[in-house]
Amino acid sequence: MLYTLALYILLGVGLAASAGFLVLHHPRHPFRITEINSSGWVIIIGLIYARSLVLLGIRGSTPHGPWWDTGLSIGLLAATTAVLLIRFVSYLRYLRDHPEDPPTVS
Repeated sequence: MLYTLALYILLGVGLAASAGFLVLHHPRHPFRITEINSSGWVIIIGLIYARSLVLLGIRGSTPHGPWWDTGLSIGLLAATTAVLLIRFVSYLRYLRDHPEDPPTVS
């Protein structure tokens, strides 16, 4: 039960951070390699999180294998979620510090 709750929380927070970044991020030149790099990884991870949440809802979860494998899986998910949160929060900070020049799609 605790394992399933941890999965729901980590996947939900990560998906929210990914979606939040993508909703706010409107680059002037969206097809430059820099912009594809900054948004592409967030899109891919967001899609993986969304798929995982859907499958978790459909199939449920029970940890299989040894405890260290479950711990490693939760740890990697927590690290990935933390990176998404850092990207989202740092982008919010950027928008706050640069209100005169918000990125826009041209």
